[in-house]
Amino acid sequence: MSKIDWSNVYTDHATEYELLVSHEDHQDNLLAAIRELQPLEGRCAVEFGCGTGRVTGLLAGRVRELHAFDLTPSMLDVAREKQDRLGWPHVHLALADSREMPVRGGWADFAIQGWAFLHIAVWHPQDWQVQLGRALDEMQRLVRPGGRMILIETLGTGGKSPDPAPAFRQVYDWIEQERGFQPRAIRTDYRFETMEQVETVVLPLFGEEMRPRLEHTPQGILLPECTGLWWRDA
Repeated sequence: MSKIDWSNVYTDHATEYELLVSHEDHQDNLLAAIRELQPLEGRCAVEFGCGTGRVTGLLAGRVRELHAFDLTPSMLDVAREKQDRLGWPHVHLALADSREMPVRGGWADFAIQGWAFLHIAVWHPQDWQVQLGRALDEMQRLVRPGGRMILIETLGTGGKSPDPAPAFRQVYDWIEQERGFQPRAIRTDYRFETMEQVETVVLPLFGEEMRPRLEHTPQGILLPECTGLWWRDA
């Protein structure tokens, strides 16, 4: 079984990525957590780094209008296929860099990103504060005064309590201490029906060390996942 390189997973393995995340959060905790932070109905939203539409699908049909952007064409292709298949209403998908968004300032009631901004830091190790700061500044620019900014990132795969890698923790500390975001943690566990699914996407992406962390239950094969949400007002 070949290991997939995370550095090119978004460009070369969008289908595998979508198959993985389609099994995440079987508890439906993420939508509930977003709703606690931000009312959705009747609101206009902008999504940074929408990828294959993981968060987009939660917002579609609930918000009044959503403009969702991603930097990677292969990820957007999957999101567009999902929109065609599922009929997401009032959702506009387009290519854009999170550090320079083609949206006028103050348009959105809230802005959200899921599992995207951390990669800005990872991809720019020499000046990650500058590059991530540009994306956060764009998020603030697009949200009306008093609107909300929401970040979603991983807190660790395979563990039942938050345990992010030290490099990730450094980024999260900076977001909280330097940019004023407040954190909370939830569980968004994966659930698979068969070991074939696990061996197709989990082990190639996360490695064999995940195998002993799998839980075989009557509801399916579970893999713990902890997720963080950070928020602040613009």
